[in-house]
Amino acid sequence: MGILKTQFQQLDTNAFLWIQHKICKTRHLPIVRFVSFTGDGWLYLLIAVGALIHNLDKNLVFFYSSLIAYAIQVPLYIILKRKFKRNRPQDFLIAFQAKIKPSDQFSFPSGHTAAAFVMATQIVIFFPILSILAICWALLIGLSRIFLGVHFPGDILAGIFLGILSALFAGAIYPLF
Repeated sequence: MGILKTQFQQLDTNAFLWIQHKICKTRHLPIVRFVSFTGDGWLYLLIAVGALIHNLDKNLVFFYSSLIAYAIQVPLYIILKRKFKRNRPQDFLIAFQAKIKPSDQFSFPSGHTAAAFVMATQIVIFFPILSILAICWALLIGLSRIFLGVHFPGDILAGIFLGILSALFAGAIYPLF
């Protein structure tokens, strides 16, 4: 298992460094920071409340399903962070400095990405006309975390899976409530 973990870390590090050197440009930093900021949680509340205000009866299910999804995703995210204790890029790579201060100590999985994909998946389910916009937005949040230097690509992929699975599971168990 140690060799597999080492190989995964090396592949992930190489992908991270390639993205940092080939794609990340400092002139885009304000936009990237803003995209990441939209994944801090406040926007999810605005979306949910906005949906409720727009059509209370129909969107109440969206609201409650989203709450259940986050009630699943957040504890799993915390458990995974504590289990894997994966160092962030700036703690793993010599002479690399992230462009922002990370919200917590460990890197795997990306909580911003997981939360963004919870909301994106909920939007896909309840408001399919907004699917492409929601998925693109969630992907941009994940990419912003790599660009800002606080996550490896594997952290983002894990966040995507965690968010989608949490939202789908919430949809499956919501009728039980």
